[in-house]
Amino acid sequence: MPFDQHCLIALVAPRPILISNAVEDTWANPEGQFRMLAAAEPVYRLYGEGLEELKPPKPGELRTGRMGSYLRAGEHSMTQQDWSAFLQFADVHLHPGR
Repeated sequence: MPFDQHCLIALVAPRPILISNAVEDTWANPEGQFRMLAAAEPVYRLYGEGLEELKPPKPGELRTGRMGSYLRAGEHSMTQQDWSAFLQFADVHLHPGR
């Protein structure tokens, strides 16, 4: 649910941010977390950045835009898939010496 948390995401702008979820992690509310990202998008737009799409990613999809999102199948956990997505996102956005 976009309540307060989108303000924290907006404070990160224009820096890269990645929201990661699992389909069956209902306590974390994957759909609501994506709505938080979307609610913060107007601030990123001020910097010429934003979401790649206005709908959540499909399971297994990593979006590596400045406002990144990742959704995987499964429940609440930290998996090898998660780490692979985090590192791929970091490879796109975090460069030594910048």
